[in-house]
Amino acid sequence: MNRFGILAAVALPVVMAACAPKAPLPEPVPVLTAAEQACAAQAAAVGGVDVATVVVVPLTTTKSGATVHEVTAGEVRYSCVVELDNSISSFEAL
Repeated sequence: MNRFGILAAVALPVVMAACAPKAPLPEPVPVLTAAEQACAAQAAAVGGVDVATVVVVPLTTTKSGATVHEVTAGEVRYSCVVELDNSISSFEAL
């Protein structure tokens, strides 16, 4: 076998493997903080929707360390304030 034959025998499988279709990457799953999970659960319960459809957006942090979130459940938006111990201190429709 000459050099070209050896090169072809080695290169062909490498080229074929490089051209093979790649499996699609899974979509990343958003990771919610404990405070965001608390707001999402409250909004789902109040709005009567699946918690997976609730959108939670962190807005700010208060001087005491509580976090303020805007929560959308279905067509309704809520304001949700969560204290450092992850208890909800305020939850109201906007």
